[in-house]
Amino acid sequence: MSLLFLFYFALFCFQTQEQPPVSFTEEYIEFRLRETTFTVNGIYYFVNNTANMVSKEISYPFPVPISDIDSVHVFDIEQGRFLGFEKLQQAVVFRLNMLPNDTVKLNIFYRQKGVKDTVKYILTTTKNWGEPLKKAEYTFETERYRKIRSFSYPPDKTSNHSDQQMYFWRKKDFLPEKDFIVIFRNN
Repeated sequence: MSLLFLFYFALFCFQTQEQPPVSFTEEYIEFRLRETTFTVNGIYYFVNNTANMVSKEISYPFPVPISDIDSVHVFDIEQGRFLGFEKLQQAVVFRLNMLPNDTVKLNIFYRQKGVKDTVKYILTTTKNWGEPLKKAEYTFETERYRKIRSFSYPPDKTSNHSDQQMYFWRKKDFLPEKDFIVIFRNN
């Protein structure tokens, strides 16, 4: 009887390790801070892990109320079209229709005006997908005169050009424990 129990226990553990129907696998994001405007321009990869058509509602959160966001777009790169979305208090919600065993690449852009001394991008919702990002790359660009006080994640590399400074991060199997936060002084 104990051998039968071990067999079913092993089978149960194996089944619980299966991939979810849709995975969020990669993101490549350019953050840009200019004067009091913060923009986020990202490419996001979603994978349908099934042999069936899947329709999934996606919530894309903002760190501020939607009234502080003056521009948003969600663009399906493969289909070459903008997706409609519903605005919530601190997010937009859109629907992904995914072909069997397909990958969807989205460009999501938003612009936040009126930033003072801190900008934030929500990373911790990655946990909601139940698995780490296989790959993530981030670039943060701002004016060279701006004094950065702290990053929630220390950059892997920095670069200065004539009037701008850039910071770079590369992550693999990334399951963020904290959000991306930059605290700065304007001069």
